[in-house]
Amino acid sequence: MKYFLLCFLLFLSKIIIGQCGSQNHGVYVLYESFVDNSKLKQTIPSAQFNEEYTTIIYSYPGIKLGYSFTAWGNMGWSNGMSSWNVWGVDFGAGISYNKSIMNATNATNEVIDSTSSTITFGQAIPNNIVFFNYYQPGNQCKIDDYGINLHIDAGTILYLGAEIDAGPSSILFTDNRTSNNQRVKSVGWFANARIQGGLSLPLPFWNCDSKRYLNMKIYGFSGWSARHYKMDWIDTDKKLKNFSTIKTQGNPIGIGFSLTYLFKNNN
Repeated sequence: MKYFLLCFLLFLSKIIIGQCGSQNHGVYVLYESFVDNSKLKQTIPSAQFNEEYTTIIYSYPGIKLGYSFTAWGNMGWSNGMSSWNVWGVDFGAGISYNKSIMNATNATNEVIDSTSSTITFGQAIPNNIVFFNYYQPGNQCKIDDYGINLHIDAGTILYLGAEIDAGPSSILFTDNRTSNNQRVKSVGWFANARIQGGLSLPLPFWNCDSKRYLNMKIYGFSGWSARHYKMDWIDTDKKLKNFSTIKTQGNPIGIGFSLTYLFKNNN
């Protein structure tokens, strides 16, 4: 799937480059939230030991900022609305930040407290279940992703698109039950590739001759994600550098909202 998305992005980029005579420039801001059901794999190189776990990653929030331009504008509706750029290809490039919490999901016999025998967790709330069964990094996991964002959308009021985010990522496991002073952390990398689609509405509706306008998008997305870290295990009496390697691979689904501020090209 990731290779299909990359080819799609390159193909649409060539289309846009050939249409640079009819483009509108601007800036975009996106707000997103997603749920990522992931496989978590831990490797201890010194012991030649591997362990897998299932997790859910909750995003709260994802924010993206960047530069945008549209091609093939003014090819939209008739009846006096052709200046309303409802058809086009929108290309954006910028930066992204995403804050997440990862919850363990496949511990079936854990007890959260003395009054409950069931496991429950809510969005963006750690559930205090220890990750893994043998080498336990901690009960709570926080993730911060800092990346480069590229997206291409094509369509009218209904549109489809593709997007890639990649860059450095920090991860932190804390509050291990065997040692409350333990911190397992790392700075690694992440990559996301996805397809998306939704509604794209230019504003203001009442002034089609405006040289500046907002384009609002409400969309859903689904895709592929991966992360890779070499973990440092730190406690009051030890510091083990690169003790383990942790990888994730998942399929996030989510929703988003974006605004693009554009300067209309009247040529």
